[in-house]
Amino acid sequence: MPAKHIALVVHGARADRQDVRHLISWVRDKGHLVEPMPTFETGQAAALAAAAARRGVDVVAAAGGDGTINEVVNGLDGHDVPLGIIPVGTANDFARQVGIPPDADHAMDVILQRKPQRLDTASLNGRRFLNVSTGGLGAEATAETPSDIKESLGPVAYAISGMRKFAGAQPYHGRFTGDGFLYEGDFLMFAVGLTRSAGGGTLVTPLASATDGLLDLCIVEGMSRGDFARTLLKVKRGEHVGQDGVRYVQVRSVTIDAPEPIAVNVDGEICNGRHLTYRARPRDLWVHVARLPGEEL
Repeated sequence: MPAKHIALVVHGARADRQDVRHLISWVRDKGHLVEPMPTFETGQAAALAAAAARRGVDVVAAAGGDGTINEVVNGLDGHDVPLGIIPVGTANDFARQVGIPPDADHAMDVILQRKPQRLDTASLNGRRFLNVSTGGLGAEATAETPSDIKESLGPVAYAISGMRKFAGAQPYHGRFTGDGFLYEGDFLMFAVGLTRSAGGGTLVTPLASATDGLLDLCIVEGMSRGDFARTLLKVKRGEHVGQDGVRYVQVRSVTIDAPEPIAVNVDGEICNGRHLTYRARPRDLWVHVARLPGEEL
């Protein structure tokens, strides 16, 4: 196996984990060059990834959760350097869908033993993402989940916050336009997906593919609490496509305009906006994966 030069961008809260330290040691013992790069503030992972790509490393690996991966993906924008993933975060939605094991050593085996694949990315107002972006109640629930609760409960924390948010659910109003599609009206949540699941395994965009050059847009319209509760159960299992009050289309781009700011979750990172433009970016990122999203092992 040829020696690799690996830039390992590590979320600062994970840098002292025993499995991460062991990972660095045994990969070096195999003859590879590993540069650990811990991060301690927002934006640092993107800057470190960009600098490593400019130096000509063989791969930039993100050791963290979906938020760390998102920063590294943006740092690699404009560079043809592959992304590797060591999933040591909370939900790890993207890693799970591409067959990357939760064990750090086994995740590194994917980087060392498998050739990278070309995958689509998407952008929200110019910022790239890999997985699913949600808006409305789902994003608010994520934003209101405390970090310490996420650490202790993992994906269950999102469900708890979601139920609290659901109890006082109020619809938003917005206009969705793209590729001949138009919806203007009330909605409770939406998702724009390249892959199928978010929030710890919820199949919110169950028909999505990371290699078809399209975005899957799902809108849950304004409805009663009872109907919304039943719809959410179907969303969890990916059985909501074609249901009353659910709009699901595949588009190359979509623009959302709203009179009030909407909370939006992009691969675990939260932002707010009244004008949101999503665009597909076909096959513009190399990623070391065990399988393509949606494929069986």
